[in-house]
Formats: sequence, structure tokens, C-alpha cells
Amino acid sequence: MIKFFAIAAVAFLAAPVATSAAEADAGSFTYQGVKYDYTAEQQGDVKVLKGSAYAGKVPFELRVTKRAVTGNFNGRPVSFDVKDVKPIANRLPRSPIESVAT
Repeated sequence: MIKFFAIAAVAFLAAPVATSAAEADAGSFTYQGVKYDYTAEQQGDVKVLKGSAYAGKVPFELRVTKRAVTGNFNGRPVSFDVKDVKPIANRLPRSPIESVAT
């Protein structure tokens, strides 16, 4: 499950989203046939990404800082360095991680 999440996280984190400090933005994308719905909210130096996959059956919450991504996916803890996230070909510029890391 964690290996699957790592793949899904890369896709999720590469999805473009623009947020302001005052409000959360909502969005969705599909990666390898799975639809992800999410909100992204800036809380100080941390971008909080909350959402679900598989028609709301699999919740996730990620906290993205300049250096690390921590949180949970389907109730399981996840943690990885921002530098380990690899871009997906043909994506739009400025992912949620890029907007925190720069």
C-alpha cells in the first residue's frame, strides 16, 4: 500500500494548484484511472493537502514543507523528502510542492 501511495503521491504532488494564505482551493485530477479530490491550504510555511481517492473511500492528508512531506494515506503514515519527488512528464508547471519549496 505504501508503494502505491508513493506513486500516487508523486502524481498528486505534481498536480498544479494555486492557493492563497486566506483560503483553501479545491481541485481534482485522475492518475492511472484513479480520481483524486483534494483541497490545498497554506498554513504559514506549511501547505496542507487534504482529500480522498477511490470515490471518497481512501482519505489522505499531506503536510508539505520546503524539505519534507509527511502525513497519512488511508490511515497509514507516510514521510518522504521533497527532493525525492520526481516530476511527471507533460505536467503543468508549479506543483504544490514547488510552490512551497521555492
